[in-house]
Amino acid sequence: MDRIGIMLDWALMVKGIQGIKSYERLPYYVEIGKELGLEPVFFHPRHVKPGDERVKGYFWNGNRLVSQLVSVPGVIHNRVLTGDAKARNVIRRLSQKKTVFNGLVVRDKRKVHQMLWKNEQIRSYLPHTVPYSMEQLRQFLNKYQVVYVKPSIGSVGIGVARIERHGGNYHFIASKKRQILSHSQIFSTVRRWVGNKRFLIQRGIPLARYGGKTFDIRVSVQKNKEKQWTVSGMVAKVANTKNKLSNLSRGGTAVPFSEALVPIFPEVKQQQAVIERVGIAAVEIAEQYGRHFSSLADLGMDMGIDERGNPYLIEVNVRDQRYSFFKAGEKEMFKQTYRHPLEYAQALLTEKKKRKHLLLAPSQLL
Repeated sequence: MDRIGIMLDWALMVKGIQGIKSYERLPYYVEIGKELGLEPVFFHPRHVKPGDERVKGYFWNGNRLVSQLVSVPGVIHNRVLTGDAKARNVIRRLSQKKTVFNGLVVRDKRKVHQMLWKNEQIRSYLPHTVPYSMEQLRQFLNKYQVVYVKPSIGSVGIGVARIERHGGNYHFIASKKRQILSHSQIFSTVRRWVGNKRFLIQRGIPLARYGGKTFDIRVSVQKNKEKQWTVSGMVAKVANTKNKLSNLSRGGTAVPFSEALVPIFPEVKQQQAVIERVGIAAVEIAEQYGRHFSSLADLGMDMGIDERGNPYLIEVNVRDQRYSFFKAGEKEMFKQTYRHPLEYAQALLTEKKKRKHLLLAPSQLL
């Protein structure tokens, strides 16, 4: 059985060693791996020994992770998202010596937007986005009903502020608080909110609603055994009315995407057409992002639709936590998000073996 490396965040490794459940379903890796002839080796970059050839790897024994010193697997799925310089250096080195997919990429939302904007075919999916400045904020507030001010690098909705224009006043919604501010007050409030960090300004998409609340869609886009981008699943995330955020960790709720579509598109054909449009958009976006980073193979996109079913990209996540599928009761989709990366890993291993065989073949003929 071939070994496949699964690099996980430190906190997840600690939970696994202690036998505590987390959103990362370790038994799924083992179960699906067994079907494919793969044995997962779990580790964090700091478990890699000097020289990058050996690792204190961990194996799932049915209840928890147990360690064993083994060779670093030839193919590794990186699930680590960290700003730690040492860990990033290990990932960088491993990427040069082994096949690491979903390696280090640019996560700055503004830079990602610029990369995607280069492709004219997908521009219609991209809401107007610019680097934060007071002048840009003034222009956006004059032009759009809803504007978001969000960190250039961030996740799970932390630091995101929503500004809604209501006549001469502005509703500033952030951290579960809603303030009603005048034209002059909004600028001083945003200036304090941003501080000296890098932020961007984005037009608020007129999102479709479910039960009176706006929703967006988490789309899992992954490479499969044919090494092609494919949609593993879609789920609707319904916003919390207090902070208008749909992130599950910020009070949002998950429901099946098809269920969220019923009130707007009652006919099954209409629903299928919208689902197909979102899927096509997600794959096109993944292909464009992947042109800049060839190691990409596992993305979780936050997308939205307006009331006509037009798809928009909100942001791209390079490590989908996947549990929105579980929360929505979409168990098959949830499992599929584990299957596709392992099938892709299997394809990469097969490719490596073929290359090795071809390299050995000439000497064997002598």
